[in-house]
Amino acid sequence: MSEKLEVILVDIGNSSIKTTEVVKGEFLDTVTWKNLEEILTNYKDIPLMVSSVKEIASGTLIGHRAHVLTHQSPLPITLDYNTPETLGADRIAAAVGANELFPETHNLVIDLGTCITTDLIDSSGVFRGGIISPGLKMRMKAMFNYTDQLPDISEEWQGIDSAELGKSTKECLFSGSFWGIVHELNGVIRTLEKDFTSLNTILTGGDAHFFESKLKAHIFAGSKIVQKGLYRIWKYQ
Repeated sequence: MSEKLEVILVDIGNSSIKTTEVVKGEFLDTVTWKNLEEILTNYKDIPLMVSSVKEIASGTLIGHRAHVLTHQSPLPITLDYNTPETLGADRIAAAVGANELFPETHNLVIDLGTCITTDLIDSSGVFRGGIISPGLKMRMKAMFNYTDQLPDISEEWQGIDSAELGKSTKECLFSGSFWGIVHELNGVIRTLEKDFTSLNTILTGGDAHFFESKLKAHIFAGSKIVQKGLYRIWKYQ
């Protein structure tokens, strides 16, 4: 199988490291790893296209055919961003993936992970900017960490009643975290639709499936949007 692999797409996030093998343009199953070293040991002499939200230690990739995505990489989209050196590689890859899937369309990519990133790529393929806000567990953890009395519900929230108005402190914490995100995102979508008509909304990230049915927009669930972008960028090099 390894002789047929075109490239290994490596997505290093805040809470996980994932790879996706590409064979003749087809994406195989995504695998989760403990660390980058495991990947380098498993995939020798195979090109790697890497997106990382963390700094990769100097010398780690020496001897490997690896391209680490940055704002300086040749890209099939334009970055209209005042500090491109601070723009996360995952956000760049997702923007490219959205533009690849839906060209000549205004695309809003919402990545619901540790943090929530909301990025707009217009119909001309220009990255217009975005929003970063706390993710679901981060909101729950913050209320616990910055108060004396509030409990930590970050590991039990799925068992808490989901009504918008809570009848207990835990229910109120859940409502503020979960429904706060729902109303935040619906507000962002509604505001952007005024200037970007026929806005296409793409959800991705580990928590995306919890919110898909709650947002008032035409939603495309893009579980591999980052990988699609990485592959497009790799081909563009």
